[in-house]
Amino acid sequence: MDTSRERVISVSLNEHEWQEFTRRHPQPVSWLRERIQESIRPASGQAIGADVAISVPVSAAAAVNTTSATTR
Repeated sequence: MDTSRERVISVSLNEHEWQEFTRRHPQPVSWLRERIQESIRPASGQAIGADVAISVPVSAAAAVNTTSATTR
């Protein structure tokens, strides 16, 4: 496995969603990184690298964008 590559995940949120999310989680990047790391830990007996679903609540109007991110 090539561990030198980094991956980027981008989620588009409208202003209201962003404000609400950052009010609840003042450091959103750290919070998301921690949730991802928790989900891939083998504590549940799941092998590292196995498919894992990560759920982040956003409204149905929010679109997933895989090319860019904006922080405010």
